[in-house]
Amino acid sequence: MNGTFLIILGVALIVGIGAWLLLFGEPTAEEPVVPDVVTTEPVVPEAEPGAEKTTEEEGAESVRAEAPAYALDGKITPGEYAHSTEIIGVAVHWWNDADVLRVGLVSPGTGFVAIGFDPRSQMEGANFILGYMEEGEVYVRDDFGTGPTSHMADTDRGGEENILAAGGVEWADQTIIEFVIPLDSGDSMDKPLIPGNSYEILVAYHALNDGFSVRHSGRGSGEIQLDPAP
Repeated sequence: MNGTFLIILGVALIVGIGAWLLLFGEPTAEEPVVPDVVTTEPVVPEAEPGAEKTTEEEGAESVRAEAPAYALDGKITPGEYAHSTEIIGVAVHWWNDADVLRVGLVSPGTGFVAIGFDPRSQMEGANFILGYMEEGEVYVRDDFGTGPTSHMADTDRGGEENILAAGGVEWADQTIIEFVIPLDSGDSMDKPLIPGNSYEILVAYHALNDGFSVRHSGRGSGEIQLDPAP
């Protein structure tokens, strides 16, 4: 009797477990929820009126404000200078802005070439720039007319050398000297040049000899007109 009861009880338990599995099944792991990823472009705020410029913007403006980007290499190309004239066979090219004067001199000789600005009486009172080529090197000097037929280096009279840059080349039949000077150096040995004004110039050269104290083999005078300040 007891054995039969135990058998019936075991069968009932097996049937119950089977029914539970059929109804609910085996538990499964839940899948993780992954949120959608939304990509947006960064918003760059516009500069407000009167806001300070960035370094890049300031740099771009300074590049645009600079003089034309031509090298001082003794090669004068079309468009490099705004103006030109010829005096005693020397071609004088020039360009200026509000601050500097750029000059190119093409001499028919292989010696020195010089130009003087705004003389008072013959050579006296003029601001001279002299230059020559020797063994591929350019030599230039800033002088002042100390008398009707004389000039002296600014540095020998307590002044300064105010040639900002220079270059040149020499061929078998000509010398080309290019230089840049400030319109107003602040040096007492220099004369300020004012944009928009006209100035007398003196031009001299030597056919063969180099140097800063060699007497010229040709000289003449003319006039240049500076452009107004931009």
